Amino acid sequence: MKQPGSKNALRWAAIVLAALLLAGCGRAPLYSQLDEQQANELMAALLDSGIEADKAPSPSKTGWEVRVGRNDFPYAMQVLRSRGLPRAQYATLGEIFKKEGFASSAIEEKARYIFGLQQELARTLSLMPGVVDARVHIALPDRDPLGGDTIDSSAAVMIYEQAGANVRDRETDIKVLVKDSVEGLDDVNKVTVKFATVSAPAAASPHSVAGTMPMSLSSISPLGIGLAAGVIALVLVALAFAGRVRALRAQAKQPQPRVWNG
Repeated sequence: MKQPGSKNALRWAAIVLAALLLAGCGRAPLYSQLDEQQANELMAALLDSGIEADKAPSPSKTGWEVRVGRNDFPYAMQVLRSRGLPRAQYATLGEIFKKEGFASSAIEEKARYIFGLQQELARTLSLMPGVVDARVHIALPDRDPLGGDTIDSSAAVMIYEQAGANVRDRETDIKVLVKDSVEGLDDVNKVTVKFATVSAPAAASPHSVAGTMPMSLSSISPLGIGLAAGVIALVLVALAFAGRVRALRAQAKQPQPRVWNG
C-alpha cells in the first residue's frame, strides 16, 4: 500500500515537471519597441490566424515586444506581412515643419512640404480597408515668376492590397482624393495608380490550433528537457531513499525474538 507521503511527492514531481516543460517552450520575439496599439494589432492578427502569441515589455524598457513559439515564427511573419503589420510610422506635416535652428531655404521648404504631403496621403490610403501599404510620389513644378507656361502637377500612387480585397475597384476614389489634396493638380488623369497584390500566407502553421496552447516536443528547449529529467531523477532517488528509511524503521520497531542461551 502506498504511503501518503509518496503520493504527495509524486504529485509535486508532476507539478514541477509540468512547470519546467512550460517554461522550456521556446519563445521568439517577432518585433520589439512597439507602442501598445501596434502590439495589440499584431496580437489580434496572430491570434485570429490560430497562432499563440503573447506580449511583454521590451527588454530595452521602451515599448512592447510580441513573441510566438519558435516553430510558429516563419508562419507568423507571413501573416503579419500579408496584413501590412506592424504599420509604417508616417511623419506628419507638423513634425516635418517643426521650427528648429535657422530659417530654411525655399528649396528646402518645398522639399519638406512635398515629403510631408506624400507621407500624409500614404497614411490616409494605408488606412483604407484591404490596403496593406501605400506609396505616393508627387511632382510639384515651380511656378514661372514671369507668368509663362507651367507644367501641371502630377502624382503616382502605388497600392499594395491584400489578396482578395479588390481595392482596384476604388481606383477612381483614390485618384480624386490625391487630386484634391495636391496644389496645382487639377486633372484626375494626371494621377497614376498602380496595384500589387500581397500574397496570402502559404499554409496554416502545423504547430498551432486556434484557441489552444501549441505544445510540441520540438518547441521545448533542450535545457528545459534536461532540467525536467534531472528533477524526475532526484524525485525518484528521494522516494527510494524515503522508502528504504521507512522499511528500516519498521524493521527496528518489530519485537526481536528472544534467544535462549541455555
